[in-house]
Amino acid sequence: MRIVTLLSDFGLQDHYVAAMKGVMLGIHPDLNIIDISHMIAPHDIMSAAFILGQAFPSFPPGTVHVAVVDPGVGTSRKALVASAARHYFVAPDNGILSYVAQSREDFIAHEITADHYFRKPVSSTFHGRDIFAPVAAYVARDIDLTKFGPVEQKPKLLPIPALQRVKDSLIQGAVLAVDRFGNVITNLRAEDLPVYEIENARPCKVLAGQREISSFRRTFAEGRPGEIFVVPGSSGYLEIVSREGSAAEELKLKPGAMIGVVLL
Repeated sequence: MRIVTLLSDFGLQDHYVAAMKGVMLGIHPDLNIIDISHMIAPHDIMSAAFILGQAFPSFPPGTVHVAVVDPGVGTSRKALVASAARHYFVAPDNGILSYVAQSREDFIAHEITADHYFRKPVSSTFHGRDIFAPVAAYVARDIDLTKFGPVEQKPKLLPIPALQRVKDSLIQGAVLAVDRFGNVITNLRAEDLPVYEIENARPCKVLAGQREISSFRRTFAEGRPGEIFVVPGSSGYLEIVSREGSAAEELKLKPGAMIGVVLL
């Protein structure tokens, strides 16, 4: 049984997700369709790109991933089908594949131009149903990606924030994402902060949302209720969290916000 995942900003109130699933099952009735999330904030391509990059490696090779956060639907933006790490991806060419593309050397994308694979007529406002869903189902039927269109040499990529070291005592970082618990996922890793070294740990503090954070834990349970602290997250990045609270709300942090680390 072939797996297809779905990621979108469609929410769960309307018919959009069900319609996409119906189209795919009409083409490939044996699909196992799994929802990654449909609760992405409307039009938030960067957060969707991060979530897709985090989720897809957990699935077996051969999985087809459909990602639709598409504020440019109906415009001249391209549609892509891509492969990387023995996975397949179907998405608009708007940067939603950025984390996949920039983490895998074998990433290759094709522009989808073969419209005989589309559901007809094609709506100018719902390419998720009429283009991406049917193409994903055909990919799951092992149609070679070259059949969908030519190689796209320059797919659109969003700038993923990189750490910048300023002198020996300051690191500039950024917020990559905020999860539903209000945990702030940064682009810092435990190895970037010597406070997490077992030996010769060097104290430091994180500057975020006009707050200095000097509490560093290894689990959520180590923090006191209401305390804001830093903890290594499951994504491999350090997270700024508040036990039983929302660090993002308290610090007023959103994806893209700048943070700093001062090494003492």
